[in-house]
Amino acid sequence: MKKIIIATLFLMMPVMASAQLKVGIMSPDVVLDAMPEAAQVQSELENFIQQRQNSFQNRYQQWIADLTAYAEQMESGTMSEAEQRQREETLAEQQEEMNSLQQRIETQIQQRQAELFNPLLVKVEEAMAEVSEELGLDFVLNRTSNTGDPIVYYASQRAADITERVIQKLTQN
Repeated sequence: MKKIIIATLFLMMPVMASAQLKVGIMSPDVVLDAMPEAAQVQSELENFIQQRQNSFQNRYQQWIADLTAYAEQMESGTMSEAEQRQREETLAEQQEEMNSLQQRIETQIQQRQAELFNPLLVKVEEAMAEVSEELGLDFVLNRTSNTGDPIVYYASQRAADITERVIQKLTQN
């Protein structure tokens, strides 16, 4: 039995040696930062965010003014219990509306970010595929994630880092 296993391993060695995979690594964030249109997209996203924040801030300031007026009337003692309950209900409804508005704005920002950056990511993916084909790579791994945590925990100096070639491919047009 031992001889069969050794013979099988001996026969498989040439197959295993010829089946080595070529792996490259890339830093997508570096590539995106190098794209000229990325700055424009980032600026457009920041303007969108600023508009949404201003809209929310206006509503928030109005709610604070209403809350302050309510507190002043409570201190002066000029409100009846029925008026007090009515104002508290109105303020609570306004607060719920603001919470809902804040969630909608966050969703809108995420959608707008995806809408703006997806075309760039498609370009990066296409350029990466072209460079990978040119270099005969079987896999390309992300050097780091968006959070900075490494996806590749070890990469020898022999690993083909195609980041610069992908940048060249994107910026040559």
